[in-house]
Amino acid sequence: MATRYDQNTKDEVIAFVLSYNEENGRGGQSAAVKKWDLNPLTVKSWLSKAGIETPGRGGKKRKGKVGRPAKAAKAGRPAKAAAGKPGRKPVIVGAGDIAATLNRMVAIRSEIASLESEYSKLKAAL
Repeated sequence: MATRYDQNTKDEVIAFVLSYNEENGRGGQSAAVKKWDLNPLTVKSWLSKAGIETPGRGGKKRKGKVGRPAKAAKAGRPAKAAAGKPGRKPVIVGAGDIAATLNRMVAIRSEIASLESEYSKLKAAL
């Protein structure tokens, strides 16, 4: 059965992945999957929604599959660009800045939650 995670948990996992990758170079996503017992696709989705590039399999190619050559342009028509998947975007270089910003956001969200709790108590006292 599907489990819904609150935003604080998602932010904590994302911050963990970024800090782990900054310290070790890579492997943060796998470490988070093991630490929180999450599905790897869930973590990848959270990272993508946060705007963090996840490189995936990179340059590995499947065996036995050969692409067909591009068609030649017909006379009188301009040649079309060869069909295919666009290249992958480069991994974000300044990941340390992103991790620091994300950590600040997590801290601010927890402060907002405590302020909302305090507000509710004060409102109830009126």
